Amino acid sequence: MKQKKELTGKRVLKIALLVVIGAIFLFCFMLYATVKTKSTSLSKITPFQEIINKPLTLVRDVELFVEEFPSNDDFPNLITDRYQRNYQNLHERLTIEEPDAKFIVKIPAGQQVVFTKATMYTNGVSGSSKPCLFGTIEYAGKVYKVEYQWGDQSIGRRFDKIPESWSFPMAPWQSAIDLKFYKLPIAEWW
Repeated sequence: MKQKKELTGKRVLKIALLVVIGAIFLFCFMLYATVKTKSTSLSKITPFQEIINKPLTLVRDVELFVEEFPSNDDFPNLITDRYQRNYQNLHERLTIEEPDAKFIVKIPAGQQVVFTKATMYTNGVSGSSKPCLFGTIEYAGKVYKVEYQWGDQSIGRRFDKIPESWSFPMAPWQSAIDLKFYKLPIAEWW
């Protein structure tokens, strides 16, 4: 029969140290998992599935900007037009002493954009979400990898627990606004 090891002061100290180190590691992991930006694919969710991998002809001029910290490094250019909520903000950010956004080019109506994926990002700190489309647009012999932030959540509908709480402002390829509300999944942890 195996004899139990005697609990000496040194052995108790080692066990306590391992427990403390394990608790610190677990706390750091949980903190990281909580504040990390979460994402989930929207490519197969309406209304995104109708536009993914299809050429969309712009019916209005758009402007491309690059932000200092883009949502996705593979798609650094941000598309906007006068109907988007970030339009005025981006223009105002150009006038500050050290701008964190830069105007790239104005692309006229008639050009085509092809989005290859749609992703929902949820900020781990604020909990706010933003749906984004990612794709390419070709203009003047250059191919731009672009992001288009599309979708607004009705806070009233969300607090009333109505699943269909997302609406979509008129996009540059649309000639009429879609007044319908949609249900979108929340971004997942991994």
